[in-house]
Amino acid sequence: MSSENFSQNLKKHMQTLLIRKSNIPYHNQNNIVDIITGVLDKYTDANTNAIQVENAIKNIKEILDRTFGTGWICLIGESFSFNISAKVGA
Repeated sequence: MSSENFSQNLKKHMQTLLIRKSNIPYHNQNNIVDIITGVLDKYTDANTNAIQVENAIKNIKEILDRTFGTGWICLIGESFSFNISAKVGA
């Protein structure tokens, strides 16, 4: 998928955002969505509609860490997976 198609597809999905499950308070969820969409707008070229993905990811993580505490993981893209595990009390 080209960079331009990826950017258009991402913007389309952000306009119909659906949070399926979260343990984050509702008002914080809205703030997080606002942060993400604002950063994506900031790093989207108006002429080509291409997103500077690396800069956007870095900026989103920095803002979320500063606003809500450290530990945020920010991923933008497709065809990736990861696994995080933790022990209670560790």
